[in-house]
Amino acid sequence: MTLNPSSARAFAERPALMLRAEDVRKTFTLHGQGGIGIEALAGVSLDVERGECVVLVGPSGAGKSTFLRCLYGNYLASGGTIAIRDDALPQQHLAITGAEPHDVLRLRRNVVGYVSQFLRVIPRVSTLDIVAAPLVARGVDEDEAREQAAQLLARLNVPQRLWPLAPATFSGGEQQRVNIARGLIAQHRVLLLDEPTASLDAENRAVVAQLIVEARERGAAIVGVFHDEDTRERVATRVLTLAAPRAPIGLQAGMETHAVA
Repeated sequence: MTLNPSSARAFAERPALMLRAEDVRKTFTLHGQGGIGIEALAGVSLDVERGECVVLVGPSGAGKSTFLRCLYGNYLASGGTIAIRDDALPQQHLAITGAEPHDVLRLRRNVVGYVSQFLRVIPRVSTLDIVAAPLVARGVDEDEAREQAAQLLARLNVPQRLWPLAPATFSGGEQQRVNIARGLIAQHRVLLLDEPTASLDAENRAVVAQLIVEARERGAAIVGVFHDEDTRERVATRVLTLAAPRAPIGLQAGMETHAVA
């Protein structure tokens, strides 16, 4: 799927535009149940500019997390287009709905950060190295990357005694703070945040909210889901309401479900 000409021009004509989603739809096929289709996302459109934080709201099952995963390329949209600014390319954007996997991975390394609800890391790797890894992948010296990781972990109230340890046995809140540190350390220009404060107490939610505000003030374009109303009100510049999906529908064969994991 390629962008229409007006959307492609928008990235050249609007320097602040970082993300454009047009009529994004997602349907999951239940192959074990006769190919029934579950519509998870129906026709969502969104532009996000530098310095904005758009918070997704809507009833449970409205597709908020699904939309974030489509924006990140974990899910391949069933319809519509998604493009993210990439000034390294001649056209100044990458249409991830039609991109090769290696291009999506490069965009994630350099432009787009994603924080999910759950920490997924390589076993037996220390917390400090997990958080430092996005900087190291960009070519930052390992000692410098670890120093920045230490500063961020300290700010997020992760005890120093835990930094040399793998986080598999940490509490849910500790793991989530490690996940947040890893997602924010590289200061990506686009941030996708899926309930990053869900397992945190009020004190640590406030710390995370402040970090998000600082990222926004640096010029990051942010799309997030926050079930905590206080956090949502603190970080949001505007809100996008998603409607509940329709009942299961019949599908044409051949629709894909996943893109780059």
